Amino acid sequence: MQYRVLNQITVSGQALLDNYQYFQSQSPSCAIAPVLKANAYGHGLTEIGNFVDNQLPDAPFICVDSLYEAYELSRVGVKKDIFIMGYTFPENFRVMKKLPFIFSVWDLDSLHALAKYQPHARVHLKLNTGMNRLGITPDQIDNFTQALKKTSLKVEGVYSHLARADEPGNRTPNNQLKQFLQMVRELEESGLSFQWKHLAATAGATIITHPSLNLVRLGLGFYGYSPFGPHSKEGRAQRENLTPALTLTSHVSHLINLKPGDQVGYGGTYQAKQNEIIATLPLGYHEGISRALSNKGVFTLTDGTPCPVVGRVSMNMTTIKIPRTTTARVGDPVTVITPDYQAKNSLYQHATFTNSIPYTVLTSLHSSIRRRVA
Repeated sequence: MQYRVLNQITVSGQALLDNYQYFQSQSPSCAIAPVLKANAYGHGLTEIGNFVDNQLPDAPFICVDSLYEAYELSRVGVKKDIFIMGYTFPENFRVMKKLPFIFSVWDLDSLHALAKYQPHARVHLKLNTGMNRLGITPDQIDNFTQALKKTSLKVEGVYSHLARADEPGNRTPNNQLKQFLQMVRELEESGLSFQWKHLAATAGATIITHPSLNLVRLGLGFYGYSPFGPHSKEGRAQRENLTPALTLTSHVSHLINLKPGDQVGYGGTYQAKQNEIIATLPLGYHEGISRALSNKGVFTLTDGTPCPVVGRVSMNMTTIKIPRTTTARVGDPVTVITPDYQAKNSLYQHATFTNSIPYTVLTSLHSSIRRRVA
């Protein structure tokens, strides 16, 4: 018997392909590496990993944050190269087998551990060009390169990250580009060479171009969302050309008739003004539906009828008001997040209602929700 799920995330494979091709057209001289960290931005790490493996032969590798994510992709048979961008405890390299992944390196402890326990491992050097979270600083280049040359590690790439790429007109990205190019020049003068040089993610791909850069790490844009504000030229262009891939669907689990004065949920923050019908949905803030959507959010029935969220979003339940002109039954699907970016239940609107950003809304969607690529 097939198990019927209460809540489901459906990801459009065609949208992912279209978004990938859009960024490829915007950066024709660059390879595009999809970023699948944070559960593929909420879309499902293994589901999207298998999709990239089978449908995007031109992607040079998959970017993840952690050794755990890399292991998970390997566990389900993903064969494409996997680049771990985040930190790994050096002792975790001490395993009795060769790790097939590409590692980011910026500190000497990790460098020495990799050289000792994973000789010939492939690495990308992470440079700190001004974001000041991770990376080799300009004054560390000489010591780092001297240590690196004593190892058998295979240096394949060099990269950094932009701090303010989503702010059109800000000069910081250009200053970081200059710093990056200067540091790369010093590394190359020391005898290193790099197959891949990358600085841009989704936002940076739009505003940073340079002939020496040959790869884009595509995160948010791969899934159809723009990091730019809706009133910016860049934001308008991306919203018009990108297709959100994710749809979150729940189901009506109960219907209750209210009389005038009846209250709903914790604290009774909603009170019926007339005879009303309230539908309960089996998802709440545990599943990633922000409590800030209480008495603000809007979901839709299958016919497109908007239903406002009423009362407080609770741990595993949310209540919506069914319009008097509409009928609903237990088991009916309800669209919580739609790929229509102009709709009231779009991811952008969820972010607006919760004073948040698309990244936060997406990555808050709990891993217990069933995901599938269609």
